[in-house]
Amino acid sequence: MKTLRLLMIKECQRTCPGCCNKDWELDKLPICNSFKGYEEIIITGGEPMMDTVKLMGLVYQIRDENPEAKIYVYTSDTRNIERLSYVVYNVDGLTLTLHEQSDITPFEKFDALLYGAMETDEWPHKSLRLNVFKGIEHLKPWCNWQIKKDIVWIKDCPLPKNEVFMRTKDL
Repeated sequence: MKTLRLLMIKECQRTCPGCCNKDWELDKLPICNSFKGYEEIIITGGEPMMDTVKLMGLVYQIRDENPEAKIYVYTSDTRNIERLSYVVYNVDGLTLTLHEQSDITPFEKFDALLYGAMETDEWPHKSLRLNVFKGIEHLKPWCNWQIKKDIVWIKDCPLPKNEVFMRTKDL
């Protein structure tokens, strides 16, 4: 499987000490000029939810050029659950990372909203992955999240096999 990890924004509202983006020279990543040939495209940042207009424009551009590709968004932003719900509705999946205990309450609100939406016939099936950093407690999601608990920062953030890391032109 050929996968593209696509950096669409460098900015992020967090200042995480172990952020893997500090291990990369993001401005020197190759520019992605085509979405063709990829089976999966992972949109990441920085924090993609900081610019949902750009994010959704990118999703629509990918869908136009490569309608068969699965599109996933990696985020840690649960501050605006309505915007996040709109984004997740329009992509194939979401990987959400909870960094600290204060992320639990907004996540629970988002999860409850998803649970209610998924109970209707109008909501398509989604891949929901939840990364939970070590030390976060009392997590009881309603939806079918694939949960990876007790994660820690990984030095040098190696890419998985068959995955390339590129950026958008207007980073």
